[in-house]
Amino acid sequence: MSVSPSQFPDTLASAEHQALVLAWRRARLARLTAEHSWLSLVERAWLREGDNSVGSAPTADVKLPADRAPARLGTFTLRAGAVSFTPAPVAEHALHLRRAGDTQQLPAHEPVTLVSDAKDAPDRLLLGSLTLEVMERAELFAVRVRDSRSPARLQFPGIAHYPIELRTRVVAKLQPYASLKTLELEYENGRVEPYHVPGLAMFTLDGIKLRLEPLIDTGGKRLFIPFADLTNRDTTYGAGRFLYAPLPQDGRVLLDFNQAFNPPCAFTPFAFCPLTPPQNRLAVRIEAGEKRPLDPSQEPL
Repeated sequence: MSVSPSQFPDTLASAEHQALVLAWRRARLARLTAEHSWLSLVERAWLREGDNSVGSAPTADVKLPADRAPARLGTFTLRAGAVSFTPAPVAEHALHLRRAGDTQQLPAHEPVTLVSDAKDAPDRLLLGSLTLEVMERAELFAVRVRDSRSPARLQFPGIAHYPIELRTRVVAKLQPYASLKTLELEYENGRVEPYHVPGLAMFTLDGIKLRLEPLIDTGGKRLFIPFADLTNRDTTYGAGRFLYAPLPQDGRVLLDFNQAFNPPCAFTPFAFCPLTPPQNRLAVRIEAGEKRPLDPSQEPL
């Protein structure tokens, strides 16, 4: 992704910047409150080798809301790195499979092998407002359950933000590494995922010289920057925030902290987020972007 010179802070008008950030906020809110968003997650259950029951029964391996599903919906079977699902008789005529945009009814007792989210379009099991799909991470498999009627989604109070300021949209100088560095980014569950680091982004904010290590995001089309700062103590999410940025252009990296956002784990316990690497922990306050999530009784600021 290239960035034209007119997009950099030294030539961008404040009104134009305000409009860009407000548009970004609207798109962010739309994604966060969509039917298949983080806010609709109601369960994430890791599968063991063999059979795993699913339903609203207390003993189910994959638990579903009692008012949305029968006690036993069926069985997920993990065997030799593949996951299949066999519907229970009670699920007949109620359960559907969405695959590549096509939706079909699932007959009882007939197992179907499911495509995980390791592919671009995972298979989805549909039961009323519930959607179930297989999550695959480093040879481990889990079932994610989404409910479009989840209280977290329907009662979402919005997002609180710092005021939009042009001064917190900065151009960093990228000091490239002699060879592409690989960073083993650790996640909350102990999983480690490798990312490439093109160099060190150095910039000045409020007269203070700072540096961050941007990561090349999955797909290679943008930079991903998990970072922490002193606002995590009181006004922003305690574990840190995320920022996306365009790929470097002419040795420069555009960092607009007005678009710093909360990680998924700030909104749901059913997500695993990467931990902020030590080199991206800043000993300053970055008072820009999203604040910590609101309680449903609060109003967005």
